[in-house]
Amino acid sequence: MHRLTTPVSNRAPIADDAAVTWIGGPPADEEAHVVWHALAAEHVRGYAALVERVGERLFRRDLETIGAAADIGFFRPFYLAHARQLVAALDGTLLRIGTSA
Repeated sequence: MHRLTTPVSNRAPIADDAAVTWIGGPPADEEAHVVWHALAAEHVRGYAALVERVGERLFRRDLETIGAAADIGFFRPFYLAHARQLVAALDGTLLRIGTSA
């Protein structure tokens, strides 16, 4: 028998304008590289702007790979959710959100 669980975040909400800084070494995978590129090459600094830019880049990457005929546009909002999860997963290891050390 499976126990029902509810996903719960222990993290407080992040302000849209919270500063985001890359603190790690070179990115090891493609998705981390997308985050790094947005911060280093495109100079995105705020959390909301970073999530938006990363989500857009991941969406465009897949759109170019799969093509418009796949009707991938339906899934576009999920790319923002994935970008938010990706940025949160990198927080504390490769990047820092906010001013805390």
